[in-house]
Amino acid sequence: MGLFDKKNCDICGEKIGLLGNRKLDDGNLCKNCASKLSPWFEERRHSTVEDIKRQLEYREKNKNAVRSFSITREFSADRYHVFIDDNKGLFAVAFNMSEQDNPDIVPLSAITSCRLDIDEQRVEEEYKDQDGESRSYVPPRYNYSYDYKIKLGVNTPWFDDMDFKLNTFSVKDHERAKMMNYEQLANQIITALTGAPAPAPVYSNGMMNQSYPQQGNMMNQGYPQQGGMMNQGYQQQGGMMNQGYQQQGGMMNQGYPQQGGMINQGYPQQGGMMNQGYPQQGNMMNQGYQQQGGMMNQNTPQQASGDTWVCACGATNTGAFCEYCGSPKP
Repeated sequence: MGLFDKKNCDICGEKIGLLGNRKLDDGNLCKNCASKLSPWFEERRHSTVEDIKRQLEYREKNKNAVRSFSITREFSADRYHVFIDDNKGLFAVAFNMSEQDNPDIVPLSAITSCRLDIDEQRVEEEYKDQDGESRSYVPPRYNYSYDYKIKLGVNTPWFDDMDFKLNTFSVKDHERAKMMNYEQLANQIITALTGAPAPAPVYSNGMMNQSYPQQGNMMNQGYPQQGGMMNQGYQQQGGMMNQGYQQQGGMMNQGYPQQGGMINQGYPQQGGMMNQGYPQQGNMMNQGYQQQGGMMNQNTPQQASGDTWVCACGATNTGAFCEYCGSPKP
């Protein structure tokens, strides 16, 4: 037989079109038969003809389970829904609960693991200098976006995971309400499926974070945030604790210029404060540098006079040229 000769499906016996063949380990499968397999099934290429026949028998029996499935709880993401039948101890993850869609009905007891996986994408912001060239800010600035996926492990004869995304489009870092909604939905789904509190999410890009992208009074180790937070690495606004970059508002910082009332290293700052022998201005605790306003800082002198100017790159300067990008004073 030639390479492009038409083949017959080893399941139904029908002729397979030129682009319709789904190769099996020991045979061929047509598109129509392949569409009847479980959407969670990923081992088709390494399956035998007998493996596929057994699964299609299971899929036909699964229609009866769909018809008798009684939805007692439902959790709706952007596309996927999690359906639970508490009376029978069953669940399904699908677009619709219908015999036509034939979603796999799985016992809750078959769940082996369930957690939230957050995929973070980071894109650096740049600006145009006076020659129209793209330049990085100092320190670098980034835009973040997130995708929320439930990683669901199961023990069934046909598949061992049912991973699905909660969002259709990536969530931007400023869309705080959406972030919280997806996190809350994930917690509800995990608790409903496992009967246990949701564990901390895993960041699939391998970055270190101790909770979710956050807003409000929270503790975090490495992502952009707004509100009263603790962070160890990126630019922030609002009442925060930070260990590395420029900040504005009531903050805790260990090394860069600051503005506004701040607290550092855990000491009381306003109204009768602790001092270690250094000059202070405006009810402050200082460890070696001049400060202005109700602030505490460890390392860097701060300037608030009219002699300073801010370059387009974001740097504060006192001379005729920007010390970071070299642009002249406007």
